[in-house]
Amino acid sequence: MGITSPEKLAEEENRNSINLTSSLTEKIIAQDSNGETDQNAILKLKKTISRDRQSAQVESLERLKSAMLDDTVRKIHTAQETGASNWLTCLPIRAKGFSLNKQEFVNAVALRYGWPVEGIPKTCVCGVPNNVDHTMTCKRGGIVCIRHDEVRDVTASMLREVCRDVSTEPSLLPINGEQLQYRTANTANEARVDVSARGFWNRGQRAFMDIRIFDPMAACHRRISLEAAHQKNEQEKIRAYGDRIRNVDHGSFTPLVFTTSGGMGPKAKCFYSRLADVMAEKKHQPRSHVVA
Repeated sequence: MGITSPEKLAEEENRNSINLTSSLTEKIIAQDSNGETDQNAILKLKKTISRDRQSAQVESLERLKSAMLDDTVRKIHTAQETGASNWLTCLPIRAKGFSLNKQEFVNAVALRYGWPVEGIPKTCVCGVPNNVDHTMTCKRGGIVCIRHDEVRDVTASMLREVCRDVSTEPSLLPINGEQLQYRTANTANEARVDVSARGFWNRGQRAFMDIRIFDPMAACHRRISLEAAHQKNEQEKIRAYGDRIRNVDHGSFTPLVFTTSGGMGPKAKCFYSRLADVMAEKKHQPRSHVVA
């Protein structure tokens, strides 16, 4: 989980501490009560130490990845995405569902690194042999719907704090002869998206969002980069709904794409960054408090 060993770093950190405090140490030894330490030099040294420390960690990770299996490297890349580690750093607020018991924590770590998860059924309800990868993609097993609906409901809950006319699974206006740009566009009269809110991007305009959570370890995504997988899923959503919502509903459309580990696609990053800004302004709180 990126936790460094204090024992291995002790000698290097001791040298850094000595270098940082050397000017102050010299003044204490000389009993110089009038002199001042050069704060600019200390700040520059701190930046150098931080940069060297980060470079050493990157080099260490690259050495480790060269000896790992491809699936393990893929899991590490997935864990490094924006949002994928939030569950490790957020406050364990029970009312928000952020407080994991010990079994949930162990399972979350196992999923993060592709380790076996104990206690899952040997056979899925769909009848095929079960494993973690199958559980993440089988639409009859329940996990796919549960995780999707959880993201939808949490997003709608946050939007209700700052927007008007928020609804989940709103129906789109029916098509009456309008021509859509893409053949893969959803033309069904009963078409729905996951969330809508008025005034999110533009004053008075209705914003529509649709959520997709994909497994980066699935066969259709395994051979492409995570960036390409996010873009592929975003474009599929845009082709399905973007043109219709823009020209028929006269609204905006944002695809919210995530990996099963919580990593966010570019559009989702932009959306939740905007949501954090609006919530901070609405609550008169620093943005750092809102996203904590």
